[in-house]
Amino acid sequence: MEYFRFDHPPDRLILCDRPNCDTIADYLEINEQGREDFVCASHTSSERHASVLPKGIPHAEGHGSRTAP
Repeated sequence: MEYFRFDHPPDRLILCDRPNCDTIADYLEINEQGREDFVCASHTSSERHASVLPKGIPHAEGHGSRTAP
């Protein structure tokens, strides 16, 4: 898995791909099969980034992609 800090295009914001999450994406994660997921800081699977989150934030499962209006 590869992790990248995500910079949004100047004309739009990308939301987290996790279901029921309306948070702006912070990271782009690319798995071994090449699947790309945009995720917020709460949902990243990166231990390096997730380790700085406060305790009690659950890791959601699933996938659903959408862009901010």
